[in-house]
Amino acid sequence: MESGKTATSTYKSEMEVIRVTSYHRRDFDLAVARINPHDHSQVRSSLLRIIRATTSTLGNLQSLPLEIVYEICYLLDIRSLFNFRHVNRRAQQIVRGTRGYESAITHALETLCVITRTGIASWFTLPDLFEVLCTKDCHLCGSFGGYIFLPMFIRCCFSCIREGSLPPVSPIMKKRVKMSLGPTVKSLPGVYSMDEIPRKRRIQLVPTGFVSRSSLREEDEMTRVTQPKGRALLRYMVTTSLPYLDIESGGIQNGVCCSGCQIALEKDLVSSRVQANACVLRDKVYSYDEFIEHFQECREAQNLWKLRNQGVDITNLSEFVRRGGHFKNRDVIMSFNSKMPT
Repeated sequence: MESGKTATSTYKSEMEVIRVTSYHRRDFDLAVARINPHDHSQVRSSLLRIIRATTSTLGNLQSLPLEIVYEICYLLDIRSLFNFRHVNRRAQQIVRGTRGYESAITHALETLCVITRTGIASWFTLPDLFEVLCTKDCHLCGSFGGYIFLPMFIRCCFSCIREGSLPPVSPIMKKRVKMSLGPTVKSLPGVYSMDEIPRKRRIQLVPTGFVSRSSLREEDEMTRVTQPKGRALLRYMVTTSLPYLDIESGGIQNGVCCSGCQIALEKDLVSSRVQANACVLRDKVYSYDEFIEHFQECREAQNLWKLRNQGVDITNLSEFVRRGGHFKNRDVIMSFNSKMPT
């Protein structure tokens, strides 16, 4: 009993340290594919609505054992699953009870909407999404990964996106989409990369290895986007944010950066003595456990904790930290008619 209380107390203390001395980089989330988040609460409540009783049936499927029907839903691709959900209220009941559905809607609705609107929902299943949701680390480098590479449904980190470590993608003309050997992502209108470059025109994007060289050579109308600067944007267009779900604790993590490292960088800039790795440390994204380890070694983070315990208001010590990074005030306005799952 005593050890349980100690563990609980330690956990609460660590979470308070994280709350006070770290922050989430919102500018990273704004640099990748995303949708307007304002309607999510209504969509989420609709998708999670519990239907107590209904006279609707599943037609011929009604004769199957219920566990078989659930297994069918479990194996359906995401697009087909939501199409089935639209059949009637009984279908909504069944989909609502499918393994992984509640967790995906609760914690990954924004990602799910991007998946639907980019046209890749027919390539992946709910278990595919749930597996990535419950994966913590970047598939490529092993760091905490707060993003998903849509064409291959793998967890990735922002550093791998920014540094171009992801599998390369190329634009492909619409008439060539059927020749692709894998998912084709239809880009969303938005503002991409840390340079905040707007892109309104939707293009078809596919991993370079999934199409023939002859198909890629024929993309004459894509010339502008395939220039070095434009091509660098493509990797942002095929990734989107995805939190990590710890299935043991039920906790959700988006990744945090160290407030102390940002303040240390700002001090160095004033004195014109910036350390070689200062920006790398500032941009490092941690899981909660990783951040607690970092906190033990970061003097500026420890100083923030000390100031806060002395009653000092530390919320305005850094505008960068307060805002969650550097970005222009904006939001995404969708300019096409694709619908969210309902």
